[in-house]
Amino acid sequence: MLTKRKRRALFYASIAIFAIVLFPIILYSLGYGITGDFQIKKTGGIYIEASESGADVFVEGKRKRTSFIGKSALIKNLLPGAYKVSVEKEGFWKWEKTLEVASETVEARNILLIPKNIVGEVLGASSPKIETPKPPLPSVKKFWLIPNTSDFLILGEDKKFYRNKEQFDIDKNFGMEAADILTGKKQSVFDETFSRLIYWDGSVIDSYWFEDPEQMPQWQEDVHRRIGPLRPAGSIRQVFSYPDWPDWLLVEMGNGVFALEMDITGGQNVFPIYKGKKPEILSFEPDTIILKDDGNFIKITLP
Repeated sequence: MLTKRKRRALFYASIAIFAIVLFPIILYSLGYGITGDFQIKKTGGIYIEASESGADVFVEGKRKRTSFIGKSALIKNLLPGAYKVSVEKEGFWKWEKTLEVASETVEARNILLIPKNIVGEVLGASSPKIETPKPPLPSVKKFWLIPNTSDFLILGEDKKFYRNKEQFDIDKNFGMEAADILTGKKQSVFDETFSRLIYWDGSVIDSYWFEDPEQMPQWQEDVHRRIGPLRPAGSIRQVFSYPDWPDWLLVEMGNGVFALEMDITGGQNVFPIYKGKKPEILSFEPDTIILKDDGNFIKITLP
């Protein structure tokens, strides 16, 4: 039989248990979490925007699927810390990286998923007709196509820069450092957003952001970004900005052509587009490339 004292004790114990159970729920609803060392911290999240809908996003055991329309997934209420993340879909190479989540911050990444079996169209041994844009000035040795235009940036024999035939103030528009990169010995291209220079030698790719630093992608902490070294994949011959995916590059190196992620923190992802002997990209269109390898010309539609 319960005495009045026992009933009172049971009542207060029930209140205490209820409060203990309710406290984490209230914290969770307000965006807080309790760490392993019992500290209360604001949570963050991870946002994935992929090239494919229906891809599985795994974050330390939690799974979400990218939406059909937005091709995105948001994992919320993550305590600050490092999380191993993978994005997977049958028939595609797996993307994986360790991302650092901070309080009240959503860590976002754009994920390019590449099919494992990309079938190219063999055009034969005869060279196809390829129209290559050329600068308007004769005998030009060093020039760059300005993305999304028919204009060229030209380095004249007088060591001055020109946009087509009009003199161009490179220091005012891009800064001295960009001018040094363009006049240097390394090969270089502009990315498709016309915001960064990508330049490389045989084993290392670098990038330099010359636009407003506030517009840099979240993963980039500095205007300089080294991508590599990439010696295991062979010597780098050509580099292009991957169309519609500004965080990715299309790289011709070693025995193949690869999609390469510029974000190297937490692990870098490199996926094969084509593998052969020593392919050479001859033509680059918005969604296709034509390459020559082992005497044959091959057309590949980019994923």
